[in-house]
Amino acid sequence: MGDRIMKKRKKKAIRILAVLFLGGILICAGIFGIGFVKASAIVKESGRTIFSEKENSYIYGDDGQVLAKLNTGEDRVYLEYDQIPEAVVQAFVAVEDRRFYAHPGVDVMGILRSMAVYVRSGGSTIQGGSTITQQLARTVFLSNEVTIERKVKEIFLALALEARYSKEDILEFYINNVYFANGNYGIEAAAQSYFGRSSAQLDVAEVALLCAIPNSPTWYDPRAHLDHTLMRRDKILKNMREQGYITAQELDIAQAETPVILEKKSEWKNDPSSYALDCAVRYLMKDSGFTFVWYFASDEEYRDYKAAYEQAYEKEKERIYRGKFKIYTSLNSKIQTLLQEQTDNTLTKFTDVGDDGVYVLQSAGTVIDNVTGKVVAVVGGRSQTLSESHTLNRAYQSFRQPGSSIKPLLVYGPALEKGYSASSVLQNISVEELKKNPTKELTGSPMQLDVALYKSENGPACWLLKQIGVSTGLSYLEKMHFSRLMYSDQNIVSALGGFTYGTNVIEMAGAYRSFAVGGTHVDPTCITSMLYDGKELWTDEKETEVYTTKASQEMIRLLEGVVQSGTARRLGQSAQVPRAGKTGTTNDNKDGWFCCMIPDYTVSVWVGCDNPQRVPGLSGGSYPLTIVKGVIEQLDDAPKVTNFAAFQKTIAEEDLTFSKEVGAYDSYLPGRDDAEELSPGYTVANYRQDHMLADQIDVLLNQAMEETDASKKSDLITQAEALKGQIFGRTVSGEVETKIAYVKGQQ
Repeated sequence: MGDRIMKKRKKKAIRILAVLFLGGILICAGIFGIGFVKASAIVKESGRTIFSEKENSYIYGDDGQVLAKLNTGEDRVYLEYDQIPEAVVQAFVAVEDRRFYAHPGVDVMGILRSMAVYVRSGGSTIQGGSTITQQLARTVFLSNEVTIERKVKEIFLALALEARYSKEDILEFYINNVYFANGNYGIEAAAQSYFGRSSAQLDVAEVALLCAIPNSPTWYDPRAHLDHTLMRRDKILKNMREQGYITAQELDIAQAETPVILEKKSEWKNDPSSYALDCAVRYLMKDSGFTFVWYFASDEEYRDYKAAYEQAYEKEKERIYRGKFKIYTSLNSKIQTLLQEQTDNTLTKFTDVGDDGVYVLQSAGTVIDNVTGKVVAVVGGRSQTLSESHTLNRAYQSFRQPGSSIKPLLVYGPALEKGYSASSVLQNISVEELKKNPTKELTGSPMQLDVALYKSENGPACWLLKQIGVSTGLSYLEKMHFSRLMYSDQNIVSALGGFTYGTNVIEMAGAYRSFAVGGTHVDPTCITSMLYDGKELWTDEKETEVYTTKASQEMIRLLEGVVQSGTARRLGQSAQVPRAGKTGTTNDNKDGWFCCMIPDYTVSVWVGCDNPQRVPGLSGGSYPLTIVKGVIEQLDDAPKVTNFAAFQKTIAEEDLTFSKEVGAYDSYLPGRDDAEELSPGYTVANYRQDHMLADQIDVLLNQAMEETDASKKSDLITQAEALKGQIFGRTVSGEVETKIAYVKGQQ
């Protein structure tokens, strides 16, 4: 009795929902200004060509020349209805719209059926109610956004399509426009891509597998998730049997078949167009509300994010492949050619290739315009003629350990923010002992900060990172959107570039550029404008302050020293413009890095193997430096500016170590001669020495402020007072005395 009552209630609920749904459609049509008449006009004006001729998307260089044209070639092969295999039609009808031949574009029975399932499941199960015609309307005329407005428009467009075209026409349009993942549109392109044969040559199992993909191109991508695709393939085959399209024997044979999926053919060679596409996709992801994450607290969190990222990425990439995008970039053909030639010429003697025919020793590089923050050149690998293009663009797709090239960003830059200076004394501790016991207090021979950086000593870098805090150092990388920072990177040896996943040359170039321009950072990109159907979409990111101007100035000086007398001295200084940079080499010479700044540009280059292995003679100061040297020697021939932007900025009030009430210090008079007198008997050299001493005193006083042990606090203040006695100038001495008195007052 109770069951009968419940059934009656559910049926009544379904009827009510149906009435409400259909009534709601009519109401929404009025609200959104879409109805059958308007939809009919859209369909009529579009004509048949909209289904067979898509407007391409284009990527342009900074000179307006087309770098890439999307949605052309074998990715779109249009078939007339009589060319489409019957099994393809049957498979799509069986799984997507079994009442296709009976409804007028919208399946009310299907809607009621989905509502019934929803009610019976207590709201836990939702079935799709879109017909093939509705899907066609959505694919061609609308977007994939989940809104009531889009659904209403979809329904009326479907009705208009059915009123104008035959069922065969609609199937032809649908099967040629539906997306099959990996840049493939239409059944013929999919057949060629996944099986290397025409759709007419496929058996029913292969047809069913392909027809499984469009339901969710990311989830049912046979290259990435074949197990998912096979489950839906078997569902399609079962539906085809139930609807009489295949026999029981054909069903058994097809379900037992193991497909052989071809590896993905290259969409790109190692040219900059793939990077431009990546920038455009990521922007659309952000514009669509995707939240980017830069630090992951666990492996599980990273895996979940990666899955969501890939799904959103594929969706926005599909939008671009559908056409009507014009992507304008800052990519400069001359600089691009220069970087590629220097890469190829430097590594020309390394001719070993792997099983895929690709050179074993590879390289990646990028050049950023310091003024605009835009990428002007990006090299994803060595030039090579292959029977099939190699898809990997290492500039943004390869994440490698940065070695010592990370030290300025993670350790020394943040340390300068904390009051350390070039003359600060560090401890050259044993890294091996540190690895064994990271919590142990270690000592070593004293070494000035600038010497430690010039020589790329590991012990002082680890000691210093421990002093400022690993989380503090990593926070600077996070602010610059290093994209694969993990909880496991909370380790002192991260100072040596030993990360869980590492970084790439684009992230590194963008970070080093921050020093050149006074401490502000903007996410690197090559996009200058992006239009969709003539409408501008692009808005440039605002710069974020990461380092203070003072810290950036000091870091530039230190990195100039690396070029003058450190690990990058082979580069040498230019007579026209300054050069600053840092090398990086990982364990066993697996990776070599060189990041270099000149006033106009920042260049980052990596050399190594796709499968990490030891490369004899590889270091940051060998092949990477040679590549960079060849590039910048031509870039600084006609400089736009002759000094770094960091030195053209004034130090803001918030950049000072102490507030105005307790005194402050200026920069170190860049570009002035040591012998120049600032006042009678007081030279630039005196000024610089005084301020170096003041920096050391600041470090001691900052430590004293944080020290809880009264004895240790007193000892630090005593050390500061001893250094104060070495200061030459009365003004600086007075400022330091004020600071010391302030800290004493906090005891």
